[in-house]
Amino acid sequence: MPSRGYRKGISDRKVPVPASVRTHISQGEYEQLKAEAKARGITLSRLVRKVLAAHIAGHRAELPHMGRTTDAFLRDYARLGNNLNQLVRQANRMRLHLIVSETLACLAALEAQAKAFTR
Repeated sequence: MPSRGYRKGISDRKVPVPASVRTHISQGEYEQLKAEAKARGITLSRLVRKVLAAHIAGHRAELPHMGRTTDAFLRDYARLGNNLNQLVRQANRMRLHLIVSETLACLAALEAQAKAFTR
């Protein structure tokens, strides 16, 4: 989500990006780029910007690893962590007998998410 005071042509890092580059590529190349960006969890324009910046600087592009954390994964993981936090608060209030099964289910879900992330 854009920061407060967001203006068109200014990135979230507060670096002006006033210029645009247009090019023509084949449909196959476009689909490959789109798939690569999606697999890395970034937008197509961010992928192209990073690759071009690395080429200009003369070094390798620093891109996120494929199949790692995505926004959806982080939201799910944060939701599970929030649930676990609420269950621990209840446990600290000495209501352990009411939440044992819920706590175990939440821990199992967190463990499954962590295993899926490491694959």
